[in-house]
Amino acid sequence: MSSGQEEDLLDAALRLRMAMEALTYERAKIYKDDLGPHGMETWQPRRLMQRMLEIDPQADASGDLHMGVEPSFGERPETMRFMGRDNVLNLKTLKKHYDALGSYLHVPTIAKWTASRGHNFAKLRSRCDALVEAMHVVLSSSVWNVDFKQSGSTDCSNCNAPMRRRLSHDGETRKVECWECGMTYDLQDLGDGKVMFDPRQAAVPCISESCDTINYVAEGEWVPGFGYACRTCGQSHRLAMGVTTGESPESDGSNVTKS
Repeated sequence: MSSGQEEDLLDAALRLRMAMEALTYERAKIYKDDLGPHGMETWQPRRLMQRMLEIDPQADASGDLHMGVEPSFGERPETMRFMGRDNVLNLKTLKKHYDALGSYLHVPTIAKWTASRGHNFAKLRSRCDALVEAMHVVLSSSVWNVDFKQSGSTDCSNCNAPMRRRLSHDGETRKVECWECGMTYDLQDLGDGKVMFDPRQAAVPCISESCDTINYVAEGEWVPGFGYACRTCGQSHRLAMGVTTGESPESDGSNVTKS
C-alpha cells in the first residue's frame, strides 16, 4: 500500500479480503457443532457470521476475560485478574468492506467504461486504510476465541439424528433446528442442569367425525399441499388455504373480494 502503485493497492485489497475470510473462519471453529454438517460450506464470511449470530447473538462481540477464585461455589470472587481481551471482527465491518473490496478485484464493467469511470483508487485506499486499522485491533488480541457455553442434547423426534445446541446466555427460550431433517424446537433451560427440546408443531384434530385423534404437524410442514394420514384411523388429510366471509363494522357485506 505504501508503494503508491495502483497494482499494489489491488493486491493489498485482495489480501485484506482474504484476511477477513480467514478471521471469520477461525471464529466459526468454536461454533462447529452448532453450525451443522453443511454450515462450514457457507464460505462467504458475511453469511457465515450472520449464521453464527443466529446461534449466539454475541458471536461477533469483543470482550475482556477476567478470572478469580470463588470464596464458595457460585459466589463472585472478591478479586478478579485480567487475563486478556478478545477482539472480534464483527458483522458491521464485514458488511461495510467485504463486498465493496470485491468490486475492485474485477475489471470495471462496460457501463463504467462507457461513462469514463474506472476504479476509484482514492476511495479504495481509504477503505484499505480503515481495514488495516480494524485488522490491527483484531490481531492485537491477547486471548483468542473465548467461549463459555451451556448446551443441551437430544435425538430429533422426527429423524433420530443427534442434536447438541447452545442455551441462550440470558436464559430465554430459543428456536433451534435439526440440521438433518429441518424439524424445529423451542430449547428451554429448565434449571438444575435440565433442558427441554419442545417441538414447534400445530395440533390438528382429525377431520373424520368418528375419530377424535389430535395429530401434530411440524412447523416446517405447515404449508398448503402437505399431506398426512391420521395416526389412529388412517384418514387422509391435506393442508389447504381457506377463505371465509366476514363483515367489518363499516361494511354492509356487499363488498366481497373473491379469489
